[in-house]
Amino acid sequence: MIKLIATDMDGTFLNSEHKITKENLEAVEYARENGVEFLVVTGRAYYEALEVITAANFKTEILTLNGAVNYDTSGEITKIFPLDIKDIKFIINELKNIGITCKIYTKNCLYTDSIQEYIQAFIDLVKGQGFEPDVEGLTKEVLRRKDKGHIVEVANVEDYINLADNPTIKIIVLHQDRKKLEEAKNLLEKNTNIEITSSGYNNLEIISKEASKGNALIDICKKKNIDLENVMSLGDNLNDISMLEISKYSVAMKNATPKVKEKSKYITEFDNNNSGVGRMIKKLLKEVNGI
Repeated sequence: MIKLIATDMDGTFLNSEHKITKENLEAVEYARENGVEFLVVTGRAYYEALEVITAANFKTEILTLNGAVNYDTSGEITKIFPLDIKDIKFIINELKNIGITCKIYTKNCLYTDSIQEYIQAFIDLVKGQGFEPDVEGLTKEVLRRKDKGHIVEVANVEDYINLADNPTIKIIVLHQDRKKLEEAKNLLEKNTNIEITSSGYNNLEIISKEASKGNALIDICKKKNIDLENVMSLGDNLNDISMLEISKYSVAMKNATPKVKEKSKYITEFDNNNSGVGRMIKKLLKEVNGI
């Protein structure tokens, strides 16, 4: 019996235009009408995820920054796992030693030394998924976030790593050279206080070891008194594996990476641009719950 559905956003619940399809929304509503709970588990920050959720005109619990900051339906934080300042300095120094810069996600915003690099990373990520990016639309989306103060361009991100009222939650590394990213990953793995994952071929995402999508999902299930045997989770990339591994009904998208498909019990017949999430929700609710 499926009692809770947890889905990733980018490459999964969202199409390549970063929107939720009508069929996906209808499937979520159908699940909820039949007593099945639903929530989003994303690598995005809350302010990034909320824009999409609000545009689709529905509410949900949102587990953000790979499970490092989690929110209820009213937008209140239920759990937060900041990176320790010593670990942040370790990460930045190790990256500097191999000529790589990083961007810092805090509770309230993203600090970057280059808005244009951030925009290009979005474009490259869509291309890497095999789709033609809407360059104008993606650029407008990033600049809109900048205007709202959710993305802040600064000369030196290190000046913003230890703000008492705005702690650093996630560090993201963007680079086109996958060998360089692998080198960075190998260096950073020396630190056992941090978790290193990825949401695309051109990035590394670093959070506290205490935080992960899987741990966040476990915490939510305990609060709701739902067994992991009753959880369906859906994802497409490496940062989704921790929640897919613990869910009985684990689903990889058709467009997922090979490793994610290996870790999942099911694979959607349709990709994220063709409502793979919605179709699979209806399919499994019929097969498993008989509805």
